[in-house]
Amino acid sequence: MPKDILLAHARKYPLIQPRDAVKLLYQSEFGGGHLIRDEKTCLAFLQQEYDATAQSNTPLLEEIGSGMVRVQLSALDAHGYAPQQLGQDFIRSAAAACGSMAGLQQKLQLLEELTALGQMPFSVRELACYLDEYRQAGYPAVSHSETYRSAYHPAYRVMRACYLPERIQDLLQNSKIVR
Repeated sequence: MPKDILLAHARKYPLIQPRDAVKLLYQSEFGGGHLIRDEKTCLAFLQQEYDATAQSNTPLLEEIGSGMVRVQLSALDAHGYAPQQLGQDFIRSAAAACGSMAGLQQKLQLLEELTALGQMPFSVRELACYLDEYRQAGYPAVSHSETYRSAYHPAYRVMRACYLPERIQDLLQNSKIVR
């Protein structure tokens, strides 16, 4: 599944950089709980980001593997998903998140293989340079690259799909999801 997810993201986001691919893999392994310092601040930051995000009728969910999804803030209104409810669901999901360094390392190896096969929109050298720094830094959570942010304006929360409200989970089963 990580292979399909990586290739789908490379098609959908052709300006994806090594940093963004690593972020995707990190999120699919560990979720988005690194954003939570305390619940009150987390909810306030979500509300602030939601208020600054233009609403549209785009897909709400983007599958990222390992049972994780990105919930697009720009689609909350169109799908009747209040930011306050998303915040509570996100916090519950983050508390249950798991993952392993071994799992992340396997996913990074897959990324290297796909890049070597020319299936990612960056070079083997670009990825190798980034991964060297990333590994030396201890495999931290990272932000999107400036290139990605400028091109795609990401605004989402990562969570386990099983913590979404049932009516939102139905979107996954009905294939109304970005792939």
